[in-house]
Amino acid sequence: MLRKALKQFQLGVKSPRQAARVLASEAKMRAGIRTLRSLELAVTWICNLDCEFCYAEDLMKAQQKPPHMPVDEVARVTREAHELGLIHVNVTGGEPMVRKDIYDVVDAIPKDVVVSLVTNSTLLTEEKIDRLKEAGLSTIQMSYGSYYLKSFKRDLARYCVEKGISVTLSVVNIESERENIQNAFAMAEEDDFSVLFNYPMIYNNVGLDSEYYWKMRYHPRCREDNLFWSGKDRCPAGTHKLYVTNDGDVMTCDRIHAIYGNVHEEPLSVIHKRMYDQFIKHKSFCLLETCDKQWEENNKRSGRNYSKELVGTNHDPFNVFEGTKLMEGTVPGSTLAQQMHKARAAAANRPENQPAPASR
Repeated sequence: MLRKALKQFQLGVKSPRQAARVLASEAKMRAGIRTLRSLELAVTWICNLDCEFCYAEDLMKAQQKPPHMPVDEVARVTREAHELGLIHVNVTGGEPMVRKDIYDVVDAIPKDVVVSLVTNSTLLTEEKIDRLKEAGLSTIQMSYGSYYLKSFKRDLARYCVEKGISVTLSVVNIESERENIQNAFAMAEEDDFSVLFNYPMIYNNVGLDSEYYWKMRYHPRCREDNLFWSGKDRCPAGTHKLYVTNDGDVMTCDRIHAIYGNVHEEPLSVIHKRMYDQFIKHKSFCLLETCDKQWEENNKRSGRNYSKELVGTNHDPFNVFEGTKLMEGTVPGSTLAQQMHKARAAAANRPENQPAPASR
């Protein structure tokens, strides 16, 4: 674990100010002090691709003209999160690079915070990479796997490293992607990248490739949960990590769309405290898991004994909390969110032998 922690620190931190903040955050977390470490920020729902397994498909396609999160709103939300201990912001979407002002978005985030950006790589150029570096980007997460082999450009990834931007190859841990993930680790060793392990959500996926996942999880170049290795086999969603959508809804995770507040209606500090107080009591290896057998294996592998009462359901592929006690404390959220929640509630109450209604 120490080798992994040091490698993640080396790849992520780009300045003495960031280093000091990360180390202080680590100390607070280990002392049991409430702190927000990582923020996923969906700055747009617009995307130039239409991936059949997209974790945000329900949010993206439900909006006729999805708005960008304004730059001043990015600045406000990240300032509030900064006061809560923030060390990492992950700029995501949609595809963030569709925004012509994406450089202003990155620049609006406090400079002692590590900033990463998720991209499918299709819109990247050397000039854009230069501008992202000037704006303060620390890490770029390039989607990698069967669907992205045509758009992934290794020469551009290497160019990022040359310019001082760390590169993470973002993969999904399912068996059909094992060969690609092996190739990603080989590239990571050769080009000084890291590999981000994404735990599969149930939407259009067949479940975790448990064998390879546990074989590689402690590899020094393997990232997971947030930008830094916390040394804990516990899901940080809802406690040390939050997800904020383009319209301000706050969720535990980008792949679990249950809403616990909106930053346009109350301060992020209030929402975070409410979520932290709830989720710090609900320990799990990964809140995305819906399989009892996999839950037990994760417990065994990690040396934990997390209660199976928190295993998610299959009622809604975009919200495994539906039908569980983790829905306590959720709110309707935006107008769009209210519509989705109504559909989820109906799904949760549907008898198992009754087919789901046709999707919109």
